[in-house]
Amino acid sequence: MDFVVSGTIHKRTKVCGRKNCRCAVDPAARHGPYYEWSRRQEGRLFHSIVTPEQAEVLSRAIHNYREIKQLLARWELYVPLETRGYLPLLYSKLENTQS
Repeated sequence: MDFVVSGTIHKRTKVCGRKNCRCAVDPAARHGPYYEWSRRQEGRLFHSIVTPEQAEVLSRAIHNYREIKQLLARWELYVPLETRGYLPLLYSKLENTQS
């Protein structure tokens, strides 16, 4: 895995708004495609227009992100906290700070 990002890639076509343009009457003649990357940062939704090349890299990175999330969720389901070795370490650190 090389890149990891969250979000979604949208492939959009647009109508330009000119009355005499063919995109006004023919949906197949719309302008584009344009690629948009949507993601949340600090609780806000952000959108960025990206090139087709960037969209391809971002799509792979989004796939990697989702795969990592699935693996972590599976890991958390099947490996209880006690068997991961964290609790003894946590308890010893707590005892050391309270002494």
